[in-house]
Amino acid sequence: MTMPTSRDQQQKQKQHEANVEVVRLWQLPDDFFALSTERQWSAMAAITSKAEPHPKGRRRTPCSISFGDDALAVSFFLITLGTPLGIAALIVLSIVLSSYRMLVATIIVSIILALHPMPTRDWRRTRLSLALIRYFSMEVLVDRSNPLLDGFATSAVDDAAATTSFVSSSAAFSSASTTNGIDLPLVCLACPHGVFNYGAMIWCAMSRWFVGWEQNSAAASVVKYVPGLRYMDQLIWAEDAGRSSIQRVSRKRCTVDNNGGDDDDDDDDDDAVTGETRRYGGMLGIVPDGILGAFRCRGGVDELAIGPRRGLMRLCIEEGATVLAAWFFGTTDMLTVVQDPFGIMEWASRKMQAGMMGFYGRWGMPVPRRIPVSLCVAPYKCQKMDNPTKEDVEMVHNAVYGGLNKIYNEQKIYAGYPDRTLHIS
Repeated sequence: MTMPTSRDQQQKQKQHEANVEVVRLWQLPDDFFALSTERQWSAMAAITSKAEPHPKGRRRTPCSISFGDDALAVSFFLITLGTPLGIAALIVLSIVLSSYRMLVATIIVSIILALHPMPTRDWRRTRLSLALIRYFSMEVLVDRSNPLLDGFATSAVDDAAATTSFVSSSAAFSSASTTNGIDLPLVCLACPHGVFNYGAMIWCAMSRWFVGWEQNSAAASVVKYVPGLRYMDQLIWAEDAGRSSIQRVSRKRCTVDNNGGDDDDDDDDDDAVTGETRRYGGMLGIVPDGILGAFRCRGGVDELAIGPRRGLMRLCIEEGATVLAAWFFGTTDMLTVVQDPFGIMEWASRKMQAGMMGFYGRWGMPVPRRIPVSLCVAPYKCQKMDNPTKEDVEMVHNAVYGGLNKIYNEQKIYAGYPDRTLHIS
């Protein structure tokens, strides 16, 4: 067996570099969501170009942002992250001061904030999405040499007749399956967890322009009832992270009529302004390292703590899913976790299936730092099996996370992290 030489490796790297493009979402125009579908695709083409490596030792710098967008994003962070922290502080203060009235008032306000009706329309097509994109200078890296990403972030995702790639196949979900009759659900692995993966939140708002489909996100059910934090659901469209819920979402399909209306499902929506057809079902995002990943979050360290869990990979095989393993560079540097030396917060978080931790960022507040976020993706198509063996599951696990590690190392130079190493455990 002949080992590859350094010259062969250099040539391979050059070939890879020639095929990598970057989609600079932070360059989208202010009126992007109000444009016609045709003009939206023109705008996407205008912000897509060949990726260029960043000089070694230099990070990407945040893009310029208007005062209005900065204030909007910061307000969102203070409401979603600051509200639960503020309520917890008031409860502790009322106990310390032995103030029964303060405690009762805080509990009543908390119940109101936890149960009041949410807005009927989501926030994905609003100025908030653009503000978050610019706050984190969001970019997406695409390897065009991968046939599964050939139509990624192009108008090809709207071509339901195309069958040459995974992306165009997912656009064919309106017929409830691909052309070969096999359902193709998409599971997006948002790595790492960090305190909060805001890049994954932005992806939820923009997934339609990358794969032609709207994404739901697996999360703990309690998130929908946490004051402040529950507003994130307007962007991520949370579904319970349990096995049955994941199966339900992955098997769900919508039938879209010629006018963009929904024949079978009330979730599907046709935007009255742009005429855009919004398709749901069969696409789910999940953070594989879960609560453990949140407590392992350390600035300057890229770590993915999966452990011995293989349930998600088994489920992906059973559903014949395409797995889109994604790494969001910059996530671990947004917020600093206040570590608990006794592990009490981690224990309580595991019991409640929700993260309970202290953290801080910009200005020492619960506001993420303006860290540029770059996304790289590694797709893998699972062969559908009703009863996969332990060896089958382990093989897919190694292929998925091995592919993620490979694309991480190949594309970290474009994200501005050439000196980083991904640790998967």
